[in-house]
Amino acid sequence: MMGFRRWIVCGGAFECSPDHVVSPGGPRPKNQDGGVRALIKRRLENRAKRNSNTQMNSKGLNKGSRHYGSRESVSIPVSALGSLDLSADTSTVIRPVHSSILGEKYCFEVINSENTHCFGCSSAAERDRWIEDLRRAAQPNKDNIERTENSLSLWVNEAKDLPPKRSYYCEVHLDGTLFARTSSQAVGKPSNRSSLAGDNFTGSSGGLGSSGGVAGGCQLFWGEFFDLDNLPCVSQITLHLFREEDPKKKRHSRDESSLHPLGSVDIPLAEIQRRTYQEKWYPITPYKASGTVWNKELLGPQASLRIKARFQNLQVLPMEKYKEFAEYVTVDYVEMCRNLEPLLNVKEKEELAGALVHVLQSIGKAKEFLLDLGSAEVERLGEKEALIFRENTLATKAIDEYMKLVGQKYLIVTLGDFITRLYSSVENCEVDPLKCPASELSNNQKHLMEACEEVVQKIIETNGPFPEELNKIFSSWVELCEVQSRPEIGQRLISASLFLRFLCPAILSPSLFGLTQPYPEPNTLRTLTLTAKVIQNLANFTLFGEKEEYMLFMNEFLQQHWDGMRGFLHTVSNLDTNIPMSSFDGYVDLSLRLAVLHGLLVDIIYQRDQDTIEKLHPLPSILNQITESLGPGAHRIIISSQMGQAKPMYVPPKDLAKYSPHQSSLQQLPCVGSERDGKTRMSMRSRKPVTRTQSAPHRRPGQAKHTLKRQTSSETLPTPDNEQEMETNQPLISSPNTNGSIKRAPAPVPWIKVSHNGESSEMKPENEQFNLLDRHAQELSELRLGIEQVTERELDMAKRLEDFIIQSQDQNAMLQVEVTEIRNELAVREDQLASATFR
Repeated sequence: MMGFRRWIVCGGAFECSPDHVVSPGGPRPKNQDGGVRALIKRRLENRAKRNSNTQMNSKGLNKGSRHYGSRESVSIPVSALGSLDLSADTSTVIRPVHSSILGEKYCFEVINSENTHCFGCSSAAERDRWIEDLRRAAQPNKDNIERTENSLSLWVNEAKDLPPKRSYYCEVHLDGTLFARTSSQAVGKPSNRSSLAGDNFTGSSGGLGSSGGVAGGCQLFWGEFFDLDNLPCVSQITLHLFREEDPKKKRHSRDESSLHPLGSVDIPLAEIQRRTYQEKWYPITPYKASGTVWNKELLGPQASLRIKARFQNLQVLPMEKYKEFAEYVTVDYVEMCRNLEPLLNVKEKEELAGALVHVLQSIGKAKEFLLDLGSAEVERLGEKEALIFRENTLATKAIDEYMKLVGQKYLIVTLGDFITRLYSSVENCEVDPLKCPASELSNNQKHLMEACEEVVQKIIETNGPFPEELNKIFSSWVELCEVQSRPEIGQRLISASLFLRFLCPAILSPSLFGLTQPYPEPNTLRTLTLTAKVIQNLANFTLFGEKEEYMLFMNEFLQQHWDGMRGFLHTVSNLDTNIPMSSFDGYVDLSLRLAVLHGLLVDIIYQRDQDTIEKLHPLPSILNQITESLGPGAHRIIISSQMGQAKPMYVPPKDLAKYSPHQSSLQQLPCVGSERDGKTRMSMRSRKPVTRTQSAPHRRPGQAKHTLKRQTSSETLPTPDNEQEMETNQPLISSPNTNGSIKRAPAPVPWIKVSHNGESSEMKPENEQFNLLDRHAQELSELRLGIEQVTERELDMAKRLEDFIIQSQDQNAMLQVEVTEIRNELAVREDQLASATFR
């Protein structure tokens, strides 16, 4: 996948085929190409490198083999995709390509034994649909086989102890293959980063007291997230740190260090192969070039990367294994959510809501699911409608995930150009007098008002296709609230979901919504924050107050656009609207999503106490049926024996003969009839045993029901002389209960023993042992839960303490820098005073 890449545009999808390279910052200017001769020479050199170095070496990476790029469009028909013979090559791989590799979003590649084809789409949903169609063409029986799905979620947060005044970027390699690349960021400037990138951060200038630990070491922030799925089997995850080339240097004068990574970080797969994220500082191992020592001077002794990662290796069963589970989720999702929500923390609510939304979207029940959750939210809050979708509930997380799923294209059309322009703009929108000079305040207020006006017009005019699914949900919410004589709540539901949970968070943190990759610079971040604040107040129809006095000048702007906002909310909640609509055209892998949901529910339930598990019945039994197919290493939910007896289900035991009606001891039990003569007993003994296949005892039509003659304590069981030896091996029969009539317990399946009031003395110790084991297992699970809760609290306190220490150190460093600057300024003023005195 190296070299010149030809993009073939064809009605929404375009193809690219290998060759020329560009830097991460964008295409090389034409005046750098050196004319046609130089271009041909570079292509020949790249082709020779490609033939001699087909697989990337993680120790010595050639920079020319890492980049993708130039776009020379050639029009060809869409049938180019149809020319790929996917069924002929069993090694064909179809997977997405991260936007940082090609510089284009929503691309995927088809790799076979001969070559590689890359295609681009207009949205992530369209790309997912293409990938699924091509996968089914290569493997038509995909839903009926067991498969493994690998995925990597990775936060590249920051680096420390790097040389200042340079720019750096990281590359993510899986088994030596490039899969993603961060943006290029410079160090040496103090900056304050918010927690929107996943973690709190305060930058340092690299001077005295910097977190790098040595003079000259600097801290660099990326805060970029990579979600890589459809991965092959992975054994090694490596991040390479590169220094950006100096554009002022000529090509022939650039040093060798720009061709190799400064250092690398190897992430052990075992550390991150779990359901939860693992965060850690990983030391950077310097690159070792033979015969040179330059690398030792480029990195500080404490150079490291802060990485937060999770690798999941998910076993997906054939679709038929999930049939009963899918039926349960489809029918009983309301009851399941009601029972599970008190047990979940915020992260588990987010994961469960996302899994349910994808499953129900594939089944066609997502609309009903969100309607029920919205109705339950209104009913739960009552008169506190201001809190709708403001709390960390399953309803809130579900509407978040659903709007990301169906509204991505609308989001890109509405906010994409604004975000791109703002990232490249140098205008300052800081309007807090405490943070900007008084001379710039008027211009900054004007810039902020222009930015807000641009966003409001793009939202209200609805030039982009609005999601049809959201329009139906919003209209149903409005009808529901009108029936309850609370029409104002319907508008609150729409405003809170569309703005509070979707548009404003996308403005505030565009990198988390796929609008851009880099984390914004401090000035840009401040502009985004103030813009999101204004738009949210506009959607809530509220003015700024004394709490944010510096924003009072925007109140007039808000009042001018209230009518437009009311019209917009009415338009998107009206089924008869004339605005352009688009429905979700992506694909949801139902088997994969059911596997994700199954694993999540098992992890949530299996450590709970028996009372909680019984309240979730029959969900634990359904989950255990799927777990049986995953192998012995999978977690199983312990279900009490009482719960199993209430509704027995056939699960073949290991020792089937122990519970089988064919056991000899059961056939030899004496029968008590209405007649006691020896002839009747002999005829009953000689009768062949009958294998029962029904839960009810067999009786011939018209035959009278046998009545049981109660045996008194003084009676003895008659035994023939020739059975004296056998009698010693018979189980002892206890004295019958004479208090009232005996009621026989039901026997729903033949292999379940049903003991009457008189229980076998041999079975009692065994049952007592089972009950004792159940109690021990329950106590053990409760102890484990308590230990985990204590450990979680300790880890949380340690994390808070660490963050406080880091924040204090950073503040101390900043104060020391300010003291140094003041001292320098004082020294300058003293020199000026001395010079003036001398004159």
